[in-house]
Amino acid sequence: MKIAWKITLTYTFVIVIFMSLFSLIFYENSKNTIMDEHKKDLYKSFFGFSYGRGFMIGRGMGRISSYYIAQDGMVIQDPFSLGKVEEEGIYRTNDGYYVLIVKRDEYLIGKDITSTIYALDRLKRNFILFALLSIIPSMAIGYFMSNRFLSPIRRIIKEAKNVDIRRQDRIKFTKTKDELWELVNTLNMMLERIERVYKREEEFSSDVSHELKTPLTSILGYIKMLKRWGKEDKKILEESLNILEETTQDMVNMVEALLETARVSENISLDRFSGEEFLEEIREKYSRVYPEYEFNIVFDRKEEVVFPKKVLEIILGIFIENGIKNSLDKKIIDIGYNDGKFFVRDYGKGIPEEEISKIFERFYKLDKSRSSKGYGLGLFLAKKLSDLASLEIEVKSKEGEGSIFYIKRRK
Repeated sequence: MKIAWKITLTYTFVIVIFMSLFSLIFYENSKNTIMDEHKKDLYKSFFGFSYGRGFMIGRGMGRISSYYIAQDGMVIQDPFSLGKVEEEGIYRTNDGYYVLIVKRDEYLIGKDITSTIYALDRLKRNFILFALLSIIPSMAIGYFMSNRFLSPIRRIIKEAKNVDIRRQDRIKFTKTKDELWELVNTLNMMLERIERVYKREEEFSSDVSHELKTPLTSILGYIKMLKRWGKEDKKILEESLNILEETTQDMVNMVEALLETARVSENISLDRFSGEEFLEEIREKYSRVYPEYEFNIVFDRKEEVVFPKKVLEIILGIFIENGIKNSLDKKIIDIGYNDGKFFVRDYGKGIPEEEISKIFERFYKLDKSRSSKGYGLGLFLAKKLSDLASLEIEVKSKEGEGSIFYIKRRK
């Protein structure tokens, strides 16, 4: 069932219940008021003169003859053939008349209220009919109101169905800043998140197709060579297998870098930790991976630092890998913390001053030849992570003397 009909039926039900309760209360109040007036009239009619055994008679004997009168259980006058009556109330005669009996001291007095009862019955039937007839206008009004209130939601649904992430479509906001405005704002924020994920997937697909083409072509070439004649020459076979192994490992490293770029988290939190212990963990990790290199820790003082630890670990790892790739004869890497900044220093090739501003671009490499290691993704990922984590990267370098990369929190 559609929401419009649910609202319509709910509105109709509430209105009918309300009208029924209102009619019931009005009917009961009217009935009690009319009966009270009849009782007052009886009291006034028989207040004044004595009659018979001290009975209080009213104005005019002709009028008195139409009343029921009893004293101490003895019927004095009974024009309605009620017989002996014990209590107050409304009694129905065999002829279909209604008599109201009230008690005053030792007397019971009654009069005909048939016309009043019939009038109250008609009023009751009218109220019931009114409650039933109110269903039709209530449903019409409810359906009109529900459609009017739901029309903005229908518009939002229609626009949402036609949203194309590639066109950067968004849903138009409502005129008033109400719950529907918040709904549209939430949907648009969701669309922005979906668009970012979509773009990352597109970038990843583009990166993979761009970067895998050359190594796969190389692997295919070596396989064809081995199938033709290379497997007969042991030296060529061993050399080809080594190249295939190295190329495959490079592809694995490249795919891991691309995946890391694609799944960068946007919900990055700050951590408080010991900077010296953190750097010691990094040194142990890379000393095992690159035993031929010497990793030195430079730390100005022992203190806790506040950084996004996981992001910082990835960025420093990228700087270390970059330093190793560009190292010369001096195989030393310094990692440290000084003046609120973490840093990695290498003693390798260095970066020309005019190239420093380009090294964080996607796929940018100082050495344009395919023989150079790396895919130009490491520093791009470091820059992307630093931006998301509100960190800043600074680079100082001199050709032939090495480079130093700083990372600090953005002010």
